[in-house]
Amino acid sequence: MIDCDIEVNLCRQYDVNEYPAIRLFQRGKAEDRFTGEEATLIRYRGRRTEHAIRSFLIKHEYAILSAIGNGEQLSNFKKVDDVAIVAYLSREWSELTRVFYSIAEKYYAKFVFGYTQGEDIAGQEGITIPSIVCYKNTDGDHKILKGHFTEEDVEVFLATAPKMVIRDFSERNIEAYMAPGKLSAYIFAATVGEATSVRHELTPLARKYEQYVTFGVADAIEYAPMATNFGLANGMFPALAVHAPMNDNVFTYLQGRKIVAEVVENMLLTVLQGEATSGQVFGSDAPKFVDAEAEAEAERRARPRDEL
Repeated sequence: MIDCDIEVNLCRQYDVNEYPAIRLFQRGKAEDRFTGEEATLIRYRGRRTEHAIRSFLIKHEYAILSAIGNGEQLSNFKKVDDVAIVAYLSREWSELTRVFYSIAEKYYAKFVFGYTQGEDIAGQEGITIPSIVCYKNTDGDHKILKGHFTEEDVEVFLATAPKMVIRDFSERNIEAYMAPGKLSAYIFAATVGEATSVRHELTPLARKYEQYVTFGVADAIEYAPMATNFGLANGMFPALAVHAPMNDNVFTYLQGRKIVAEVVENMLLTVLQGEATSGQVFGSDAPKFVDAEAEAEAERRARPRDEL
């Protein structure tokens, strides 16, 4: 921890002009970082959250390409980061291994890469050899590239496979949620765990209605005023609100109830078919997941009120 108000010259030396700032000093990758060579300075440009910083460090901690020798190692590696790229190869295909290493060397700062040459491991996973799998732990929407591949094939795969249909909402991409003719579904989550749980539940639904609804996860703390404007109570998350930009109508999911794909789908269909009233609250038939006091507060807020 460096106080740049005191260590002015030191911070200037490493081009620190705004705070907080994070710099990683690294001597090579995991396999050769202790060789005595001069450290490389890597600037962190991601979000200032524990989860994001840990993910950044993981990518630089692991080898460019990790060898996976058994099923337990594979199970652990698949979960090491939000996205893990694993190639299932044969010992006879040295050229494919070389191609995959070349890709890993190029993109290791974005993803962790691993490979296995065990046919038994691939068999246990139900994967044909050769294949590359993009394990997406954030939403469970894993993608696979089957068959022999070239560097170009893998680059195209990496450009599309890791993308989530339920994106992270921020002020920088707000225009995507204001598209004419589409609904915007905002999931307000206060923790990474909440966001991940709802993403796993709703990703198949979001993909099904991708043409009609834009889904996004908003930080419930950072965007608390936005949640309040939609009529959602603070401290009761995860929560869901649907906004129709074309007429500024807002529909909410009853807080204190589990966000269930089937119930959300019925909500979206009602809105899309023009059968919903602005301010309508859905989800009363979903299972409860909070205490009775919070449930009563959610139902109280859902009842129609006049100005008094």
